[in-house]
Amino acid sequence: MKSHFYLLAILMFIFSLSAEAQKGNNQLQIAGQVAIPTGELGDLAKTGFGASAKGLFGFGVTRQQITVELGYNYFAVQDKYLPTGVDAQYRSIPLYTGYRYMLGDFYLESQAGVAINTIYASNAFQLESDTKAYFAWAAGVGYSLKSFDFSVRYQSSDVQKESSDITFVGFRVGYRLPFYNKNDQWK
Repeated sequence: MKSHFYLLAILMFIFSLSAEAQKGNNQLQIAGQVAIPTGELGDLAKTGFGASAKGLFGFGVTRQQITVELGYNYFAVQDKYLPTGVDAQYRSIPLYTGYRYMLGDFYLESQAGVAINTIYASNAFQLESDTKAYFAWAAGVGYSLKSFDFSVRYQSSDVQKESSDITFVGFRVGYRLPFYNKNDQWK
């Protein structure tokens, strides 16, 4: 499993370097999100939150971008499922590469990669955790307004139907910082 993870990480890095070499609208996006858990996680966890950093690399003559994203998501387990004095939470660190297609100010985006999911449980005397890496994917739609992005996306690492699978709908707000030559941007 670790060899698959390293191979995927290397391919994503090479892919992002080749995308960066293209002329286009290149940006860095910093985003925050409110995450509504779905599936089994929706039964166990409270509404979560997350943050991410995303590189967007424009290419070609149409308004499209290759994306590379690193994020963090946190979900606390509802108290009614825990014994007194126990705290538990789900955490996910997704690393995605993807494709964004612009339709005027709206965009469609799909991503795939790996998510490192961890379940933590602790009380006053001990901490237990279980960490696994999974194939993960996300699909969403968004709207760009000046340097801001507003989007909704579904994110899933629910491939193997295990207790550490994390699925949710994220409501995101991002801020884009350009890093391009003004002559290279889309008109």
